Amino acid sequence: KYSLKTLGCKANLYDSQLIEAELRRRGWVPAEAGESADLCVVNSCTVTDEADRQSRKAASAASAGTGTRVVFTGCGAEVSPERIRSSGVADFVVGNQDRPRLVDLVLGAIGETENPRRSRILGSVSDYRDFLSRHPMDREWSAPEGAFHLPPVHRGGETDRRRGFLKIQEGCDSFCTYCIIPYGRGPSRSLPIPDLVRAVNELVDRGLREVVVTGTNIGDYGRDRSTDGRPTLEDLIESLLSETNLERLRISSLDPVEIGPRLRGLYSGNPRLCAHFHVSLQSPRSRILRLMKRKYSAEDVEECRRSIAELPAPIGGVYVGMDVIAGFPGETRDEFDRGVERLRDLPWTRLHVFPYSERTGTPATRLPESVEPSERSRRAKVLRALSLDRMKDVHRRILEESRTSGRGLDR
Repeated sequence: KYSLKTLGCKANLYDSQLIEAELRRRGWVPAEAGESADLCVVNSCTVTDEADRQSRKAASAASAGTGTRVVFTGCGAEVSPERIRSSGVADFVVGNQDRPRLVDLVLGAIGETENPRRSRILGSVSDYRDFLSRHPMDREWSAPEGAFHLPPVHRGGETDRRRGFLKIQEGCDSFCTYCIIPYGRGPSRSLPIPDLVRAVNELVDRGLREVVVTGTNIGDYGRDRSTDGRPTLEDLIESLLSETNLERLRISSLDPVEIGPRLRGLYSGNPRLCAHFHVSLQSPRSRILRLMKRKYSAEDVEECRRSIAELPAPIGGVYVGMDVIAGFPGETRDEFDRGVERLRDLPWTRLHVFPYSERTGTPATRLPESVEPSERSRRAKVLRALSLDRMKDVHRRILEESRTSGRGLDR
């Protein structure tokens, strides 16, 4: 029997579904609630030091006082495998570069005649000992066709859904100053459009009604496939809409400048494309965006948001969630206050607020004028209150519009 503990992003959830599908294919079954598993796979997140700590805590809890063998995989295993091994929280450590063969590696180690020794690193992963002099391109990364593919749909476990994820792309080339993920997932690489169309048609045949397009940085889709005439995210969305019978298609996180006129046009002309956006804003102030090494300005954010607000949508209007980091190094109180006022004037639905949390090894930890943790928390509280007020207004408007139109809330 197996169990899965998934931390972090949608891409991690997708990867866990693939691991689960392979275990089930080999006859493993999910452990019931309260039942000990023979094998627990912890798919870790390491985007911040706190996320890294929570991942190690989950692995430690899975192995405490039981006979469960624990596998630690995901970005934390890729970035710092030796640290995980030496901490003793897991029996096996498997990095992201070896994740496609994780089940083979683990079952092979368990099946050895001698008892596997505690905390073994399986596969070829090794520590990034110096982030300044090492680069993800120095490692051997699996081609996307071998690293991720269609997750089977079956009854039970994490894949028992009518809404599924479709990972179209893996890795990131941006290297934002606060982010470790390019080291955990490698350079951007994409699946070809025909493979993804075929995958969605298979998902529809198996009963899925909605698919969420996801990846590490889906705005990078297609950049690795050619230098001239490469496929774009818009090409892919057009193909999924025209060549499948999927009822609903939803797109996950995008930067403001990635929501351009062509993509907005697809939303205007296709009600099957959900009027839902998750915008990776991070800050409404241009100077802070430059410190983060983001590739857009506050003016780009405003243009994007006002253009999205004009799109046709069902009752309640276009849903827009935006990620915002509070208390990034160098952000003054005055800049924060002016940023809040700018956000008040923009059309959006909800803020996903994160107080800045250091990730060891990233350039942001070396920036001057660090904001005190207590002040980060205060600013996050202000932004969450702003978000709650906005959500209340949206909900009131939905109720009023539904009553006036007589359409009800079934949509």
